[in-house]
Amino acid sequence: MMPSTPIHPGELLKDEMDALDLSAAELARAIKVPANRISQIISGKRNISADTALRLGKLFGTGPRFWLNLQVAYELDRVQAAGCPELSDIVPLIQPADLSPAHHDPLPPKCGEGVII
Repeated sequence: MMPSTPIHPGELLKDEMDALDLSAAELARAIKVPANRISQIISGKRNISADTALRLGKLFGTGPRFWLNLQVAYELDRVQAAGCPELSDIVPLIQPADLSPAHHDPLPPKCGEGVII
């Protein structure tokens, strides 16, 4: 079940820092960024940028996509929770393919089957 309020990735970062007994200043020094950047992220006032994700990914061994995916998921959850009434008015240019077995041609005959010589 998804939480009712989207969780900012800074909360997860703070949990990791607490588990490692790292202060914002220590983490900032370790990844070579200003301390206020880390403080703003863990307080939910700043998003995790690609630059910060690269640095956090290297430090924690997670890779940058982990941190960017958390950020994107947070932003999507937040926008969806707020609602977007215009979204229902958007008509897709291409309809998704129906991949159910009933809508596909049967498998082609095996080599030599159904071939008239």
